[in-house]
Amino acid sequence: MNPHSPVDLHLHSTASDGMLEPAALVAHVAGCGVALMALTDHDTVDGVAAAAAAARAHGIGFVAGVELSACWRGRAIHVLGLAIDPTCAAIVRGLESQRAVRDARADRIAERLDAAGAPGTTALAGIRAAGSLPTRTHFARALVALGAAADVGAAFERWLGHGRPGAVRSDWPELAEATAWIVAAGGKAVIAHPMRYPLSAGARRELCAEFAAAGGRGVEVVTGGGSPRDREQAISLAVRCRLEGSVGSDFHDPAVPWNPPGRLAKLPASVRPVWLDPPFPVFGTDAQPA
Repeated sequence: MNPHSPVDLHLHSTASDGMLEPAALVAHVAGCGVALMALTDHDTVDGVAAAAAAARAHGIGFVAGVELSACWRGRAIHVLGLAIDPTCAAIVRGLESQRAVRDARADRIAERLDAAGAPGTTALAGIRAAGSLPTRTHFARALVALGAAADVGAAFERWLGHGRPGAVRSDWPELAEATAWIVAAGGKAVIAHPMRYPLSAGARRELCAEFAAAGGRGVEVVTGGGSPRDREQAISLAVRCRLEGSVGSDFHDPAVPWNPPGRLAKLPASVRPVWLDPPFPVFGTDAQPA
């Protein structure tokens, strides 16, 4: 793989809350010039097999991934598992428990939305009929389709955001436990979009220190939609905490222009790429990541 070729290790399909089927997502990503990608759906690997097959057809590098929901000091944190074995017993058990948490949360969200005058139960029925693992984004889209909100942003502002009727806390596993699932599956654990969490600089460093002690390897230094200041702070975080860096668009929807695959900034020389040491096993092409 050309060391200057685009890498994107944070992408979502319809297996969670993305808008493209796994094979269509791979085709889109390949068309954007990405040479190495990871499918990282929320708390599921259901789309990995189809995405890997599509990557082989398109001749681009592919690694199996997942984005796990976890908890650190009472706050939800997202952890990417990159280059995992999706058949590993530990990750399979972990994802089964995540599905149970998401299903229970979805039921509570629907009930609370109903009580507040929104069509929560109807929204959830449609989400489950589509076969995706339910997320708040699914609820937001369903509420728009049902006329309860003008758009997804409005759905979060009125119904699903912090302090709103559909804001339901979840019993996610502790950060160390979720990280252990990834390590057991042979993958690298990476904190997703570290600058999005409302933490002080000191707390963010403490998060990374505890994460590294639990086996975490990296932070997402370059994130779709992040500002230059976010990137500089993430670079500093990676360097100070001696963590590797990842690059990911957090892509969900081709209709959203702010985080297209293939147009991300490069990692600086001061941060070691997470995909290099050891090299990720790459499916879809004979090349190994440079």
